Amino acid sequence: MSTVDTRFDAPAPDVLRTAKSRAAFADALRGRPGEWALLGQQTTRGTAGQDAYEIRRGLRPANAGFTAGEFEAEAKTLFGEHRVYVRYVGGAR
Repeated sequence: MSTVDTRFDAPAPDVLRTAKSRAAFADALRGRPGEWALLGQQTTRGTAGQDAYEIRRGLRPANAGFTAGEFEAEAKTLFGEHRVYVRYVGGAR
């Protein structure tokens, strides 16, 4: 019998939207550099991709906690959920 690495997970929550909640999320990532964290899910693949782009660039007032160049962000669609993942890289890319 072979073993399979299985991870059980609840559906992703809706993506954090307020500047305050996103700033707290960014601060938490700074405490764990290099680790990917789930920001949440968007309603479409396009909005997830746009959100990831804006986080990477530090665009929009809601993303004030995300300094351009210090964070990587990716949008992934998994089982119909359009998720946004972010990690802190500290500006050294």
